[in-house]
Amino acid sequence: MTTLRLWADRHGRAYDYVRQFWRTRDGFPAPAGELPSRSRNGGGPGERYYDQAALDQWLAAQSDLQPAPRIDLRVLRIDPEDRITLGRFASLIGKARNTVAQYRDQPGFPRPDADGSYRAGDLLSYWNSRPGRRGPARRR
Repeated sequence: MTTLRLWADRHGRAYDYVRQFWRTRDGFPAPAGELPSRSRNGGGPGERYYDQAALDQWLAAQSDLQPAPRIDLRVLRIDPEDRITLGRFASLIGKARNTVAQYRDQPGFPRPDADGSYRAGDLLSYWNSRPGRRGPARRR
C-alpha cells in the first residue's frame, strides 16, 4: 500500500498534478482506505492510500503518460566532449531548434562557451533529465 503522494514522487511526478488530472481518468484505481487525520484536533479526512500494484498496472496501460525515451550519445554518434550549437543538437535529436532553446533559462541548463557552443554531453544529460521527464530535476 502507498499514498498517492509517495507514489507520484516515486514516478517523478508532482502530487497535485497526479491528484487533479490522472486520478480523474477512467480506470484509475479506487483508494483502498484512508489514514487517520494528522490534524491536532482530528478534523478533516486523512490521506487516502492505494494498492501500489494496481496504480503501477494502471500507469503501464496509459501509453500517453509514458515518458519520452532517453537518448543515448552512442546512437547520435558524437563524442560527449564535442562542442555543438543548440541548432546542431536539436537536429541530432530530431527536434525543432526552438523546442531545445526554450529551456536555456531553466535552472540546470548548461552554460554556453564564449563562442556560443555547448558541450554535447552536458546538453544530452540535461535533455534526458529535464523537468517533467522523470529526471533528477523533478525529484525532491
